Amino acid sequence: MRILLATDGSPQARGAEVLAEWLAYKLSAKLLALYVRDARLMRVPELLDLGALTIPLPVYREELEKALTAKGEAILERIGKSAEEAGIAVELHMETGLPHEVILRHARSADLLVMGRSGEAHGGSFAGLGSTVDRVLRASPTPVLVAPTDYVELEGAILGYNASESAVRALHALASLAGPLSLPVRVVSVHEDPVQAGAWALEAETYLQDQGIRVEALAFTGDAAEHLLALQSPSDLLVLGAPVRRLVLGSTTEYVVRHAVGPVLTVR
Repeated sequence: MRILLATDGSPQARGAEVLAEWLAYKLSAKLLALYVRDARLMRVPELLDLGALTIPLPVYREELEKALTAKGEAILERIGKSAEEAGIAVELHMETGLPHEVILRHARSADLLVMGRSGEAHGGSFAGLGSTVDRVLRASPTPVLVAPTDYVELEGAILGYNASESAVRALHALASLAGPLSLPVRVVSVHEDPVQAGAWALEAETYLQDQGIRVEALAFTGDAAEHLLALQSPSDLLVLGAPVRRLVLGSTTEYVVRHAVGPVLTVR
């Protein structure tokens, strides 16, 4: 198994860094750590060029690139050292480009992508999703685990299941994690018809039981996002299919990812 960690080294990303390392250790997976030098930052001098008017800039493109490179090397060295001390196989990657494009390209050769909810551009008080994470969620070919800022070790999982194609893929992705991690799973199905909700929950419960996973099936009427968020604790992995329509996440998935108190795994 290959776990891709995309990080900018910011405090907001530290929870993702430690969770990715924990998962790699528990799953005997290879950890791929990726730092992207944002090409937009290197273009700052060009964007501030006002023709005949010369503006003295404290940092030129070459110096910006050197600074970003030094920062990336320090971050990757820290992650690499920590992983090696834990006996985890690790690869370190640094590239220049638009962060979401580079991350999506690397995600094609990984089984799981782990990211923080936002990066350094948004600051520590930012409670939403960063623009890079938002773009990756809408396009990733690989399951994406969005980690909270505070590190947690997973103790259980909650699966939102409605039998859609993306929900079925989420079910299978969860099984590949819950089994090796010995996570008990609660399947949550929501529909205005309680009989339909129960049938969906039973479908997922049966599949997970056949994988040797402890599972509880729950069926509700009402708002799916509200039920899922009410059940999650910080140590619960919340797993959802992520339907994308015209590059926009399904409303339930988007709301849950933005408001979850713990990590969220989305599968397109």
